[in-house]
Amino acid sequence: MNADELYRKLRSHQVPELIFLCGQEQYLVQRAARLVRQTIFPDGNDDFNDNQFYGKEVTAELILEAAMTYPVFATKRLVTVKEAHLLAAAELEKLLPYLQDPVPETCLLFVADKIDNRRKFFQQLKKSGALIEFKPLSDREMPQYIRHALNQRDVKISVDGLDLFCLMVGGNLHEVHAELDKLFNYIGTATLIDVKDVQAVVSRGRAENIFELGNAVGRGDIAKALTLVMRLSAAGEAPLKILSLLVLHFRRLWKVRELQVQHRPANEIAKVAGVPPFVVDGLIRQGKKFSRNDFLQAFELFLETDLAMKSSGADAGALLESLILRLVKKKSE
Repeated sequence: MNADELYRKLRSHQVPELIFLCGQEQYLVQRAARLVRQTIFPDGNDDFNDNQFYGKEVTAELILEAAMTYPVFATKRLVTVKEAHLLAAAELEKLLPYLQDPVPETCLLFVADKIDNRRKFFQQLKKSGALIEFKPLSDREMPQYIRHALNQRDVKISVDGLDLFCLMVGGNLHEVHAELDKLFNYIGTATLIDVKDVQAVVSRGRAENIFELGNAVGRGDIAKALTLVMRLSAAGEAPLKILSLLVLHFRRLWKVRELQVQHRPANEIAKVAGVPPFVVDGLIRQGKKFSRNDFLQAFELFLETDLAMKSSGADAGALLESLILRLVKKKSE
């Protein structure tokens, strides 16, 4: 079962007896858990039929006792195990018989950061219940997600407005929804979000820092470049993610530079390079600071750093700082 199938069941008031929600994208994990709870308790909390445990503290015996207790004055009992990734392996094994024959009147809900697919518990859960992993959305998936979130409020967004929003906010869904809430408050009863609305409301984010990072490298400004890397890290961006953003920026920059050298018009450059029209002029100015050889050397360094981050075991943050120093040095040679 995937997330969409679970949501369809919940909309039809069909709650699976066994649900395990996990994954890196905790916003989606927590949202799914709330939907399960709201489906079972549409009028709010139910003190008689709501059991909540934490994986680090609970035993299998306590979970089973709650799960096998019939609901009081209700049709369904909810037993939730939060931080289930901290539940000891031995305790998981004790739950196996219950997975094979769950109580129909109980929903046993696990919420976790991660799972170990090699364990019998998870192999059985896949057969008996709903095991759903929520992965972070890719840059390609984000626009569709945002449009869907806006549609829930009967609000539309222009193509350029959406491009700018994605560039400025990034992939953290907690941040995405915080910025969307600010936009809803800003536009009031309006039903269309445009570039000017995004520019007026959305916080300066990773896109501006990445753009300025490219500028700093082009100027040979080591201090500024390292400051921007630290700023991105402080905002919660992992070193490997910062690297991927930097690679994406330089890929766009190279495309824009090549097209500008061919004297292509700005609107065509935007279309071919896959960037919003309103950022083309800035990318052209930045791209003029790099030769084709500069770009080739930069991508050699990107590849080397990516392999080192994934295989060497070295500190990823230190590797990223080393990359910036080498990029600046190459540019100034």
